[in-house]
Amino acid sequence: MKLARVLYGDGHYRVCAIAADARSGTDYVVDLASAASASGQQPADGQGPFRSIRALLEVGDLAIDAARKALAHAEERGIQDSQWGMPLQGARLGAPIARPGKVLALAGNYRAHRAEGGVSSPEPTQALPEVFCKPVTSVIGPGDPIKIPGPPVVSVDYEGELGVVIGKRAARVSEAEAMRYVGGYVCLNDVSGRKLDPGYERPPELLERARFFDWLAGKWFDTFCPMGPWLVTADEVPDPMALTLLTRVNGEERQRTSTGDMIHSVARTIAWCSTVSTLEPGDVIATGTPAGVGSASGRFLKAGDVVEVEIERVGVLSNPVAER
Repeated sequence: MKLARVLYGDGHYRVCAIAADARSGTDYVVDLASAASASGQQPADGQGPFRSIRALLEVGDLAIDAARKALAHAEERGIQDSQWGMPLQGARLGAPIARPGKVLALAGNYRAHRAEGGVSSPEPTQALPEVFCKPVTSVIGPGDPIKIPGPPVVSVDYEGELGVVIGKRAARVSEAEAMRYVGGYVCLNDVSGRKLDPGYERPPELLERARFFDWLAGKWFDTFCPMGPWLVTADEVPDPMALTLLTRVNGEERQRTSTGDMIHSVARTIAWCSTVSTLEPGDVIATGTPAGVGSASGRFLKAGDVVEVEIERVGVLSNPVAER
């Protein structure tokens, strides 16, 4: 299933599935709570696990099964029925997980990206995934603007990535078991402030340390973690290590890779992250970006640009760029 958060006229987001009308080929969003109610699966509080995608994941397989039954009911009776359906075109989608418990992200997880930055690549068995965090306040959805923050950020860059959404609690899981804990996948853009200028000279002896923390802070600004357009459940992606990922800026392709070129696989990354910190349903892991970032060519994002991250089997995430 493709699960989306859709904004309705009452100002509230509803959990919807994306489905195509067989006759017209038109894509629709299906309000799962309404379809579940119509099919006799009335949630106790009116929405139950359908109150958010994160709630669906927290409840687990029973909730996902209920979502599938609700969608099947709508498909049998016609997804265009206004009881639950409306055309996807024109619908306003939010980030699938509005406020993840945590967003973990990998640095330097593609050899070609490390090479373009002048950094050597380790053998996976001789290195650990390099993980950092992005604040939940950086999360935005499809169509939301990436905002150029201004000082102290000098340049803003795109990083198209595969996002892995955790489906159930994982603590110290093995690499062999790790994929059982995946709830689904999203397109993600690890927007980065490449250079920070505090407005004054720093002592030479502090510069090396400052570079690391400047790099880290450059990941944290509001709007710097677009994700979406929806969550594709894990069963729809048989092998996350065999997907084509590409990034376009204003229609021009800037990045293209296979996720199979990752240094650390999705399974290895989940296993390591679950060793450092317990993973919970709705947590998101960004698995790193390939070569072709703006810092390699000097072409950074500017107001008026449009960035698209497209991943095979997952979808296309599109965001405009604007001044704050």
